[in-house]
Amino acid sequence: MNTTLPAPVALDTPQAATLASYGDPLLRAIARRADAQGALHDGGAAGLIDALARLALALQAADPASLRRQAGWWGRLLGRDVERQRDADALQPQLGVLLLQAEACAARVQAAAAQRQAAVATSEQAAAALQQWVDAGSQALPGLPGGDGGALQGVLAQRLDHLRRLAALQRSEAAQWRLLLAQDEALLARFRRIADILLPAWKQATLARHVKDQAQRSQRAAQLQAEIAAEVASAQARLR
Repeated sequence: MNTTLPAPVALDTPQAATLASYGDPLLRAIARRADAQGALHDGGAAGLIDALARLALALQAADPASLRRQAGWWGRLLGRDVERQRDADALQPQLGVLLLQAEACAARVQAAAAQRQAAVATSEQAAAALQQWVDAGSQALPGLPGGDGGALQGVLAQRLDHLRRLAALQRSEAAQWRLLLAQDEALLARFRRIADILLPAWKQATLARHVKDQAQRSQRAAQLQAEIAAEVASAQARLR
């Protein structure tokens, strides 16, 4: 929402009640923006990572040795490698469906990223506007008229402190949204690398295994499979 926020008002005829509510037009405008923006959803990053993990497991169906290595000695003793092999065998015929599911999850993450980008801009604009009101009020503070000037200065100073705290809160919110946005963008970049580069190359290497350089093709397919697993593991680590 890109509506212009109210500019600071002049304090030509200051009264205690007026000074105590200094900045109210801005605060109401910020509140209306927040209501219009609505609640932001969680982004669906966990769903995309789960979809990528299923995809990576499906690719390992033809590589039992890799599954055994991942399970470790204790996992093999408990039969976890057998369980993962069974899961991989069940998922492998569904590669196309798994990729579509991952694409749908990625679309949700992309939509959340757009919302978060807007939230960053909204919070930064609110912080800047609050700071403008604080600066304008600070300039007017020493020039308050005599008589009750001391008391009026105290009222305005207290109000300016409140606005400063609100500005700091808005800057903090903007920083949090930027962090979440960066996480979304990093996850989407990993997904695009898997979907657009690594997975097509893996399919090509797998289909070419019948040619004379079968050993080289198989090695390339295993390498790509490992790269996909590494991308998924990195994405999972960022979510923790």
